[in-house]
Amino acid sequence: MIRRDRAAVPSTSRRVAALDGLRGLVIVSVVVNHAVGVLWTRGPIYDVPIVNGLLGGGAVIVFFVVGGFIVTDGLLRERERGTFDPWRFYLRRLVRVGGQVVAVCVVVGIALRLDPEVPDGADIPTNVLHALTYTFNLLVSTDPFAVQPEFGHLWYLGVQQQCYLILPLLLVVLGRWRPVLVALLVALMVAVYIHRQDVLDERGWVVASSLTTTRSDGLLWGVALAVALPWLSRWRAWGHVLWISALVLLALKLALPELSTYAYLRSWSIPFTLVAGIVVVAVWLLPAPTRVSRALEWAPLRRLGRASLAIFVWHLPIFVIVSRHTESWSWIERTFVSVVILIVVVWASERWIDEPIRRLLATRSVFRMSREQLP
Repeated sequence: MIRRDRAAVPSTSRRVAALDGLRGLVIVSVVVNHAVGVLWTRGPIYDVPIVNGLLGGGAVIVFFVVGGFIVTDGLLRERERGTFDPWRFYLRRLVRVGGQVVAVCVVVGIALRLDPEVPDGADIPTNVLHALTYTFNLLVSTDPFAVQPEFGHLWYLGVQQQCYLILPLLLVVLGRWRPVLVALLVALMVAVYIHRQDVLDERGWVVASSLTTTRSDGLLWGVALAVALPWLSRWRAWGHVLWISALVLLALKLALPELSTYAYLRSWSIPFTLVAGIVVVAVWLLPAPTRVSRALEWAPLRRLGRASLAIFVWHLPIFVIVSRHTESWSWIERTFVSVVILIVVVWASERWIDEPIRRLLATRSVFRMSREQLP
């Protein structure tokens, strides 16, 4: 079994802090992009190239890469310690993500039922059912007209959770043969990209944007890099790699709006996904802090990253509901009220949902096998 050179990498807390900062940047990009057409219209400012890139989409790929990397690294560590248990992993994922998903389904479901502005034909139970079962991406791809806009962004969690059903099985079967597993993951990435092009041409961008078989290449890349980490850790020049790859990632993000409408599903996605993975690995393997990593460790960014799940789950329903009832308001008033509500809701959900869940997952043996529980 290949083991890492622990002296070559920084402490886990610092690595996670920097990646939290990266997620903080991404969640800001996602929220601002979703505000277009809901809180404000795409005005003249979007004709400015750099501004357009900052306000545009595409960044969600980074979430997939970071999530796949961190989750896989954690599972591989458990495997090395002999405490790897797929069933406990499934239970952790359900509880970790489920707290926020259940809360948003209950609150938004009730709000929609009581809202006289919601059309009578809205199929709220179907939307809630798919959200709770992490199959919302299937609803988006099979019956997009049934989707309530308050839940539309939950396709992402569907793709993520469906991939995590398979990940432990791959580690059980191929964990001992890392080169084979990396090769398989890269082959799956290529297959996902090719399939996405076919689906985009034949069924359109909505389906191509939401299926697990068309959007999981970023997560697979994160998994592959975590599996390959013992080899990657032998290199020492990650400080230089980080600032170069971070600049390239930013340049790709800024260039996206200047490309074709569906570039984020086509060739642009290849370099963006690959470079995002390089940034993640470089942060993880930095032998010492750099200006880039210190910037990512900035406290406000870290807080945003820590709260990214709550922000992601709640931002769109709040934006849509506020917008529905403030049509006569200016976009500034609408945005201000929406952001204030979002801050309050995220603070409350972090305090009474996420923090208790984190403590629960860290302290209860039902979620993690200890050495004492080994047979």
